[in-house]
Amino acid sequence: MSKNNVLKRQYGLFTAICLVVGSVIGTGIFWLPGRVLHQAGGNIWVGVAAWVVGGLMVATCVYMFSVMARRYEMIHGMVDYAEMLVGKRYGYLVAWFFCVMYQTAGYAIIAWITANFTATLFGFASSTHFHLIFGIMIFYMLAVFLLNYFIPRLPMKFHEYSTVARVVPLILIATVGVVMALVWQSGEVSIQTVVPSLANQPAPSFLGAVFATAFAYNGWQAATAFNSEIKDSKRQFPFALMVGFGIVMLIYIGYYMGVVLAGEPYELMQNNQLATRAVFNRVFGDVIGTAMMVFVIISGLGILNLCCMGMSRSLYALGRRKNGPIPHVTVQVDERTGLPLKSMFICVALSFIWAAIVYGNHNSWWGSFEFNLPDFYNTLFFTLLIPIFLGFFWHNRNNKDIHYFNRLIMPFIAIFGAAFMNYSRIASSSIHAIVYYSTGAVLAAIGFVFFKKKA
Repeated sequence: MSKNNVLKRQYGLFTAICLVVGSVIGTGIFWLPGRVLHQAGGNIWVGVAAWVVGGLMVATCVYMFSVMARRYEMIHGMVDYAEMLVGKRYGYLVAWFFCVMYQTAGYAIIAWITANFTATLFGFASSTHFHLIFGIMIFYMLAVFLLNYFIPRLPMKFHEYSTVARVVPLILIATVGVVMALVWQSGEVSIQTVVPSLANQPAPSFLGAVFATAFAYNGWQAATAFNSEIKDSKRQFPFALMVGFGIVMLIYIGYYMGVVLAGEPYELMQNNQLATRAVFNRVFGDVIGTAMMVFVIISGLGILNLCCMGMSRSLYALGRRKNGPIPHVTVQVDERTGLPLKSMFICVALSFIWAAIVYGNHNSWWGSFEFNLPDFYNTLFFTLLIPIFLGFFWHNRNNKDIHYFNRLIMPFIAIFGAAFMNYSRIASSSIHAIVYYSTGAVLAAIGFVFFKKKA
């Protein structure tokens, strides 16, 4: 392998923590309170329980990744773990999943959510201005790609600054919003009744609320794509994973309570982005409320930017293994930028296929069924984790260099966490689960057409 195609170690601990926090905190937390509240039957405390349970289940997986990060360090985090602990074929499957199903679909849905909040900022509702919002979505997808392609050093700095920008409104609502809401209600929380079902939303289900939080909590694994670029990563990256995710959990629970207590719950469930802006304006006034909406949009662009950065590493990870489609192209690191830009270009092109799925959802191409992109790739993601955790246990069960808790007990706790999240998806809608697994199986079969056994 040419030294010119090896990524450099260039990021310290602060950047590593920003990568984790910034990978998780994005548009999901601003988009999901209404859905979680609806699934919780309109009960704020059931919703809080869903955020706690969902966070703890995901945290078990994060902890296992921090353990594995101390031992395995190559090119692409989760792909490395899958290959070393389960086998080359499974590692290929995980890499293909990230290339085709996870980051590319995530790129499309994040752009869509950010476009919705942008339209809301200027007074346009998604129900009546769909094509305008879809146009903004496509513009964001192209603009962020061009930024990464032509000015590749700027995106990492933008990521650090946008991480701060996205945390600001969350912390303010989590503190000021809660306090002011309790003052307005004279210390009494009145949101305790079950609300009627809303059109185009799933029936209330606690497990559905738990799984819904997965979209907001997920993203931490994207940071593992950068583990080979972090200085002293075996020591610093595991620490950054756990600290970063702990910070996220606290912020999310506080924000959810703040936005629900200070807002109109029924409006939040019907039109989340408009209700969110109303909360900002009510708590901070029109000027600051508008500024916070701008922060939300910057937040969306920041996570979209990180997703684009991650896509540049996806096909590259396969190319480094001399596998996948056109590995001699995807492995190439641009001499000018030091980044695998051809891998990024191909993945961004694939993301427009998922953008068509978003378009189809809002034009009833599949009838009353909605192909929810975050639910799709999170369902597959938690499934793919289970063999990796089993593999870690099997390969290290007698390794006395690893604490017995981490090698004998924690893998099964993490398996339970991943399995619980999958069960939550199946229990809340078996039809959706069947469609998502079937789609994933078809795409995996296509991927193995390009698998090279002798690579």
